[in-house]
Amino acid sequence: MAVDVEAAYPLHEDHVGDNLSTVFPPSPPADELQHQQVDIIDIRVGGQSLDLKASIRSSLREPNIDGFRSLPSLLLWDELGLRYFEHVTYVPEYYLTNTEISLLEEHSLHLAHSIEPGTIILELGSGCLRKTVILLQALETLGMQIDYYALDLDLKELVRTFQELRPRSFKYVGCHGLWGTYDDGKAWLSQEANALRPKCVLSLGSTTGSFTPDEAGSFWGQWARLLGPGSDNRKLQPDSKIIIGLDGCTNQDKAYAAYNDEGGVNRRFILNALDNANSHLGYKAFDQTDWSVRGEWDADRGRHIQYLIPLRDVQFEGLLLYRGERILVVYSHKYCEKDKSQLWERSRLKEVMRYMNDDGSYGLHILSP
Repeated sequence: MAVDVEAAYPLHEDHVGDNLSTVFPPSPPADELQHQQVDIIDIRVGGQSLDLKASIRSSLREPNIDGFRSLPSLLLWDELGLRYFEHVTYVPEYYLTNTEISLLEEHSLHLAHSIEPGTIILELGSGCLRKTVILLQALETLGMQIDYYALDLDLKELVRTFQELRPRSFKYVGCHGLWGTYDDGKAWLSQEANALRPKCVLSLGSTTGSFTPDEAGSFWGQWARLLGPGSDNRKLQPDSKIIIGLDGCTNQDKAYAAYNDEGGVNRRFILNALDNANSHLGYKAFDQTDWSVRGEWDADRGRHIQYLIPLRDVQFEGLLLYRGERILVVYSHKYCEKDKSQLWERSRLKEVMRYMNDDGSYGLHILSP
């Protein structure tokens, strides 16, 4: 379906109290966007939105492998959460985005040359497109006829970010949005209509770091099998690749500051998961005023962890969440060279090329299934 800019969705009125005009960078003027049109394809199975009720209940009932009760990290990525995270990327302490932008600005033409004409570029969890546009502009400069598809969970944010991308400004690069989950994306990419085209799966930012290493290996292994030599998609079209951004910063102070900024933007981002949980449950199970946010650096495992902490005992559907208990929300794993090698081995990916920052702590990795 094509979504016209005039039908774009405003933020809900109950978010006015967040004073979003001072939190988020402004969108381009309406008169610059009024003729833009956004091509969004609904690829959700059965046209159904993601329902996390069962996951919320099970994750709060049973501790995970590390012994923590948790909330699904997908709760972070509703409309408001995506906008909070976009503002996180502008926080000075959050080095990841600026580092990746610098790498893309330096190497975008090299990356573009590695992509064949006619390729489908599928970006996972696209969010804000200000990094991706650097690569798209490089492809446009080369006159490369490709189709870019941004996959995300939230329709409203897909519309908003595509408005700012200005798809009609590209002559050679076709820009499209996919509304759905990662599993929906895999099913869509497997369709017969896409079978004969080269493919590039793009994952910038913090997606891989939010998994445990075992989860990351399983996740990328599924994409490798989809794109690899044994899949139906590769019988006639052998060219497929995956481009992954990976953070390997092990400087404790730098990593900790990135997720615990003085302005509290990360804090608002994490607390918003409670409101999204309420939306999925259909009632107000959690009140933000009953909770605090805590970030911790886990030096043994090379990761930062963000928790929600009850300020008092909280009752939830017969469960007691204890005052001071750490409720896991999200990991941010940092990949050293050993971790990277193990990830490629687990997922059966072969590294073809990498582009690293000056101290070697952040890289863009081109991989072949």
